[in-house]
Amino acid sequence: MFFQIEDLIARAIFTIPAVGAAYLAIRTAHTPQGAVGWIVLILAYPYVGVPAYAVFGYANYAKFAQRRRESDARIGEDGIDPHAPAAPDDRLSVFSRLSSNPVCEGCDMRLLIDGKQTFDAVFAAIEAAEHYVLVQYYTIADDHVGRRLRDILCARARAGVKVYLLHDELPLIGLPRRYWRHASQAGVRHARPKGPTRALGPFQWNYRNHRKLVVVDGTRGFTGGLNCTRAYLGQSGLGPWRDTFCEVNGPVVDQLERSFAADWAWAIDEDIRGMLRPAPPSGDMRAVALPIGPTDRLDSGNLYFVALAQRAQKRLWIATPYFVPDTDVMGALQLAALRGVDLRILVPDTPDQWLPYWAAYSYFDELRQAGGRIHRYTPAFLHQKVALIDDDLVSVGSVNLDIRSGLLNFELTVLIESQRAARAVETMLARDMENAYRLEKSLSDQPALRRVLARVSRLMAPQL
Repeated sequence: MFFQIEDLIARAIFTIPAVGAAYLAIRTAHTPQGAVGWIVLILAYPYVGVPAYAVFGYANYAKFAQRRRESDARIGEDGIDPHAPAAPDDRLSVFSRLSSNPVCEGCDMRLLIDGKQTFDAVFAAIEAAEHYVLVQYYTIADDHVGRRLRDILCARARAGVKVYLLHDELPLIGLPRRYWRHASQAGVRHARPKGPTRALGPFQWNYRNHRKLVVVDGTRGFTGGLNCTRAYLGQSGLGPWRDTFCEVNGPVVDQLERSFAADWAWAIDEDIRGMLRPAPPSGDMRAVALPIGPTDRLDSGNLYFVALAQRAQKRLWIATPYFVPDTDVMGALQLAALRGVDLRILVPDTPDQWLPYWAAYSYFDELRQAGGRIHRYTPAFLHQKVALIDDDLVSVGSVNLDIRSGLLNFELTVLIESQRAARAVETMLARDMENAYRLEKSLSDQPALRRVLARVSRLMAPQL
C-alpha cells in the first residue's frame, strides 16, 4: 500500500511537467517515431521519462534546421531544387535533383579497398599539397594513424599550405588537448560541427556529422567509410575492419569542396570559398556528390536508398555495417526484389554495436520473403558503405542503411556512372561475398534469446 501511494504522489508531482515534456516532444522531434517513443516513456513513467527527456531527448530541431539551412544557402548548398529540369533517362538525374548538384562530366574514380591503400593514398596526397588541404573525419584516434595525420597536416601548414580540419568529437572523451595544441601551434585550423541546442550541449547522440572527406588543392578528392584509426589496419579486437574509400578527380571535386565549405561555415561562420580552385576535367566518367543531412527539406537519406532501388533494373548490391531501414526504404527494396532485381545486402557477422546488430535480424525475413538475399561477412567487422547498381552505377560514401544515417546524421556519398568503375566494385564485392555466408535461417529458427533481443531492439529502431 505504501509503495502504491508513493507511486501516485510521484505521478501527481510529475503530471504537469510530463504534459509539457510530451508537448515539446511533439513540437520539436525530427521524426514521428521518435516523438511517439518519448511520449510513451514520459506518460507511462513520468518520474523517469521527464528527466530523461530533459537531458537526452529535447533538441530544438526546428530552429536548428532553419539556422543550418540559412548557413548552407550562404555557401550555395541550397539542397533540393524542385525546379531543376528532370531527365528521367539520365541515370544520375534523380541524385542530382536531390542534392542540387549538377551531374559532372570529365571525372575519374579510383577504388581504395582497404585501410592500407586508403591511408597510403590519402597521406601521400596531403604530403604533396601546395595550396590547401580540407580534411573531415567523424572519428580520429590518438593512435599512430591519427598522429600521423596530425603530423603530416602540421608539416604542410608550416610549409605555408592552408590546412582546415573538421572533426565531430565528443568533449572530454575525444582527442587529448596536446593533439590539438600541437596542431594549432603549427597553423592547422580546426573546428567541430554544431548541433541543436539541448541540455547536454555538444554531448549528443543524434545530429552528428558522419562525413569523411579529404580534398587536396582542388584536384584530388577522397571520400568513403573509413575513419582515421588503426582499426582499419587490423589493430582492433574485431580484426581488420573491412571498409572502402575512393579517390575522385574532375569537377565533382568542386562539389566535395562546397560540402566541406558549408560544414566549415556552420561550425565557425567563416566562408572559405574564396581560396578554392576549380577542378579541371580528368577522365571520362560522370559523377555527382550527394551530401545528406537531417536539416534537408526532404528526407534525402532515405530517398537516396529509395532512388537506388528504383534505378536498379538487373542488380542492386549494397554493403552496409547496419541494416535498420526506414519503412519506405524497406518497401522500395522489397519492390526491387519483386521486380526480379538481384538484390543482395552484405552485412557483418561480427558486430561493433549490439543493438543494431540484434535489430537487423527482425528485418532480414521481410527482405528475404520478397526475394532479397542477406550475406554475412565473417572475417572481421564490415564497415563499408558501397552500392552497385546494374553494370554502370556505383556509390561510395559514409551512408549506412539505417534510420540514423537516413534521418539523423550528416552523411556524404559520391555516385559514379561508369562501366569501368562498376566492374571494379563488382570484383571487390564479389570477393567480399566469397568471405561471407548466405543467411538462410528465419528469425523463428534463431535461438530464443536472439529472437527476443531482435524484437526488443527493433522497438528502438528510430534511435539506432
